[in-house]
Amino acid sequence: SLPSPSSSLQKLRETSSESILSTPWPSRRDEPFRFTDLSFLRNSQILPTSHPPHPSRISAINLHTQFPHLTIVDGHLVQSSEFQKGVYVGSLSGLAPNIMERVSEFVGGFDGGDLFWSINGIGAPDVTVVYVPEGCRVESPIHLGYFAMEGGSGERMKVSNPRVVVVVEKGGEVDIIEEFSAIEGNDDQCYWTNSAL
Repeated sequence: SLPSPSSSLQKLRETSSESILSTPWPSRRDEPFRFTDLSFLRNSQILPTSHPPHPSRISAINLHTQFPHLTIVDGHLVQSSEFQKGVYVGSLSGLAPNIMERVSEFVGGFDGGDLFWSINGIGAPDVTVVYVPEGCRVESPIHLGYFAMEGGSGERMKVSNPRVVVVVEKGGEVDIIEEFSAIEGNDDQCYWTNSAL
């Protein structure tokens, strides 16, 4: 079990733990998974990524983008650009108390998600938050770069569970771009990035 830096994250873990006990694996009879073969995941030994990546390994990551960005490695927020005044982008644990109360309403929300949503809720090391205040228009898209560093081989696979909550208040606007990739040189390994946005 992972330590919880906030009560919101602890509540998310508890709710997800309860939900996962009654949520079956989806099958091809379920419309969203009709064309998706999940047998590889079901038959693999799934192990969580162990810890945040070492800072020396993070320097090798380069998200090629012209936009303000967040770099998330194995589920951990490791880098972010500067954003315009009033916009918060960072971890849940770094939120100011007035914004924390508002964002906490949504961290554990959307009860009744699928199995993967619950797995993410149990294993998310923290929650990355994008908060856009009322009437604020974020000029450039925010580029979320998800990188898999810790992999497995054969039927052993590492899973990371990045969770991002975007709260845009009335009259606010933001565009989000998501990109998923492995760290260069680790192309022969297996990764499962079980993200929830």
